[in-house]
Amino acid sequence: MTQSYDILIVGGGINGAAIAREAALNGLSVLLVEKGDLAGATSSASTKLIHGGLRYLEYYDFKLVAEALRERERLVKAAPHIISPMRFVLPHENAVRPWWMVRLGLYLYDWLGGRMTLKRSRGLRRSDTTYTAPLKNGARGFVYSDAFVDDSRLTVLNAMDAHANGAEIAVRTELVAARRDGALWRATLSDGRDVTARALVNAAGPWVAELLGRLGINASAGVRLVKGSHIVVPRLYEGDHAYILQLADRRIVFAIPYQGQTEIGTTDIPVDRPEGAVIDAGEIAYLCDAANEHFTRQITPADVTSTWSGVRPPYDDGASEAKAVTRDYVLELDTLGDTGAAPLLS
Repeated sequence: MTQSYDILIVGGGINGAAIAREAALNGLSVLLVEKGDLAGATSSASTKLIHGGLRYLEYYDFKLVAEALRERERLVKAAPHIISPMRFVLPHENAVRPWWMVRLGLYLYDWLGGRMTLKRSRGLRRSDTTYTAPLKNGARGFVYSDAFVDDSRLTVLNAMDAHANGAEIAVRTELVAARRDGALWRATLSDGRDVTARALVNAAGPWVAELLGRLGINASAGVRLVKGSHIVVPRLYEGDHAYILQLADRRIVFAIPYQGQTEIGTTDIPVDRPEGAVIDAGEIAYLCDAANEHFTRQITPADVTSTWSGVRPPYDDGASEAKAVTRDYVLELDTLGDTGAAPLLS
């Protein structure tokens, strides 16, 4: 017998799991299918931050930053067991951005966040030796707040909450085919089942365009595939704070406490396909150089103890460089016009 659902969600990353949770909490019947494991790709390969996007202010993305800060506040309050407030040190010595610009950006960051749980930004003080001692160039800079998260666990907990509220979560299950039949989607799954759903959600992450192609749909909005890589090295400094490092190419790189070591990342490398994302020697050298430019403790590629890479699918807004591509989201709803056809949300 064909099983019927209100919503069929394709993709078990943070977006798919969170949509499944929200839909289930609102009383809808939900089936989520994931061809691998929950958080098996991009959602476990992030920088592991819940942040408002400080650097996006440079591109005048005020709406995005304000929304991200509101969501950061909500998540910090909702999941304090896996999300921890963290202070970030922003050194400012021979930086590519003038002092006044960074100070203004941090003021806007605090102001857009409204009344926040996290501490506000301030300048570094002479007494901040824990923050300044690891740095080559002393005490000039700023301190502000964001949060650290166990990214894969956040994804899994969203899926568990969805399941607890009635959603079916099917891992290692792929959508083989799907077609519209009037107001329904008829789908075939790799576990042999045929199911129907009143709506289909494409939350396939970097595979979002590939899934649209499988469905025979031409998207009006495209995505760019961008690989981000991280390295882990022996601890570069003591303390539970992080650093945000400004580089000569106007990118920023984070150095963050991670399992007794230091995580350094990320990169922005355009790629053609989402599969098989691994760090290359050039990225390792780039991240080592970024750390060595700022910290007294120097590292080489031989010091790297582990790495991870993930492919992000930002909306293709026509930016010439990957670092400048918008991080805002785009929701594309396909209903074949006003025909009553089953909707597809990507």
